Amino acid sequence: MKRYIAGTNVEKGSYYDPINGRLVEFSAAGKLPGPPDELYYKVNGWMMMIMAPIATLLFVILLPVAYIASFATLWGYKLMLLLLGLGHGPIPRHR
Repeated sequence: MKRYIAGTNVEKGSYYDPINGRLVEFSAAGKLPGPPDELYYKVNGWMMMIMAPIATLLFVILLPVAYIASFATLWGYKLMLLLLGLGHGPIPRHR
């Protein structure tokens, strides 16, 4: 993959900025958007054909893991508060 700096005139194709997750597509020659410190990579069609199913598979596999992790974090925090005796205090009233 060839790197391009933002502001460079490029030919027709798709260009990906991995830092921002931005995909810019040109149907004709154009200039890449953004400040001069952003880098873009030219994405070929065959790369997208390989990466799209892999990204979908990772999403399908990792979504339940993220759900379980957030559930365990929430209840682990509540359990820790109960064990430390911080979970049964009165609700403070503002006057």
